[in-house]
Amino acid sequence: EMVKMGTTVATNALLERKGEPLALVTTRGFRDALRIAYQNRPRLFDLDIALPEALYAEVVEVDERVGAHGEVVRELDLASAREALQRVHAQGIRSLAIVLMHGYRYTAHEKALAALARDIGFTQVSASHEVSPLMKLVSR
Repeated sequence: EMVKMGTTVATNALLERKGEPLALVTTRGFRDALRIAYQNRPRLFDLDIALPEALYAEVVEVDERVGAHGEVVRELDLASAREALQRVHAQGIRSLAIVLMHGYRYTAHEKALAALARDIGFTQVSASHEVSPLMKLVSR
C-alpha cells in the first residue's frame, strides 16, 4: 500500500510538473531529442502540435560521442562539462538526468559525468544506463 501511494505521489508530481527542478545532461546536438521524440502523431495532418511541457528546467550539452559499436567518436570533455554543471548548480538545481547517445550500452561517459556531478554537489543524479538501459535515447 505504501509503495502504491508513493508511486501515485510521484506520478502526480510528474503530471503537474511539480517537484525539484531538473537538468538534462545529453550529448551535444541532442538537446531537443526528448522534445521532438519520435513524432508519432495520431492525427498526422494537424498543424497545431501541442508538445507537453518539458520535465527539465535546463539542458546541458556535453562534448562527447560514442558510436553505435562503442567506438569513441569524440572524447568526453570533462573540463567543459564541469564548467557547465557548475553553472547549473549555481542556479540552485540539484537534480540531474544524464542521457547520452548509446549510453545504455557504452556506459563510461555517463559514469564519469555522474561522478563529476556528485563531486560538484548534485544530490540526485540519475544516469540512463542505470535507470532504464533501453536502446533508444527517447525511451531511456
